[in-house]
Amino acid sequence: MSGAFSFEERERRVHSILAAARRLADSRDPLGQEARRALPAATGLSEAGVELGLSAHLETSVSPDALAQLIARAGSAPSVHVVLSANVFVGAVRAIALALAAAPSVFVRASRREEVMAPLLHRALREADRGVDFEMASTLEPRPGDEVHVYGRRETIDAIRASVPQGVRVRAHGPGIGVAIVDAQRDVMPRAAALLAGDIVPFDQRGCLSPRLALVAGSADEVDAFGLRLAEALEQRQQVIPRGVLGEEERHELTRYRDTMQAIGKYHAGSSFSVGIDLAPRGILLPPTGRNIHVARLEFQGDLTRLLGPLRAAITCVGHMSASPLAALAMTLARGARGLPLGLMQRPPLDGPVDLREMV
Repeated sequence: MSGAFSFEERERRVHSILAAARRLADSRDPLGQEARRALPAATGLSEAGVELGLSAHLETSVSPDALAQLIARAGSAPSVHVVLSANVFVGAVRAIALALAAAPSVFVRASRREEVMAPLLHRALREADRGVDFEMASTLEPRPGDEVHVYGRRETIDAIRASVPQGVRVRAHGPGIGVAIVDAQRDVMPRAAALLAGDIVPFDQRGCLSPRLALVAGSADEVDAFGLRLAEALEQRQQVIPRGVLGEEERHELTRYRDTMQAIGKYHAGSSFSVGIDLAPRGILLPPTGRNIHVARLEFQGDLTRLLGPLRAAITCVGHMSASPLAALAMTLARGARGLPLGLMQRPPLDGPVDLREMV
């Protein structure tokens, strides 16, 4: 790119989309009000779940250091074509920010399951009239030299890779899970349970950073007690932020998970969550999304390698309370994963894609 698309211009473009996002975050703004009316039906989240996303998880600002990292990771292309996922509605802001930082020409295709956020951001940019814009697209028509940034299921990624012309780079970010590491000898267990519950609730756990597994180092009694504390914390969250609608596949998977955990371990369920506890894990049984978490005991440090090894390619985020050897080992195993404090697993800095793995 020439001087017309300088670092300063990229910064300006990112700040413009964040200014558009601030309008959606503001419940007094007409666009913010429209978002709150339309998103519950589009996402399946409760009204309180939508409000949580808009008020606490929508990116509206960025530090200078994070912005510099985002621009470096964005790269350069003549045009970027963005294919959005429906799972985490606020993800549209970060995806569009990356595209605007990478290319002077940006096309965005919203998911058919969530066609609210991208059009609202588009309107906000146009109303600001600052010369920063992107085009909404219903089809994908990249040319050689362009990039396609695709967020979504593995099947979607594979189909797009197979369909684009030669010379088009596909940068894909697919499904993944977050993993929490809790050390009974180092961490304050009630505090860890409360923070982890706060990471599980946003977006009803459908994001690629959402924790679905907690590995807890401690005695059987300590791990059991942590699972109970986590169930209590999730029940308290339900009173404030009700869960939205579960999909049919999620309901079927939850039934299978419940039946299995009742046979091999312990299972605690509330009106909007479940906690499975395995005190002698031979492997990991991942629960479905929808505020369900699997708690597995780590008796020895070697258990972490054994249990996480088969999942390492899927791990996007490792949450922890303290910089323990266990957390460091988990980060070594899950290369490319973010390391974030418990309570912030769903709020990484705006320094690039939330999922720093790039699927090939």
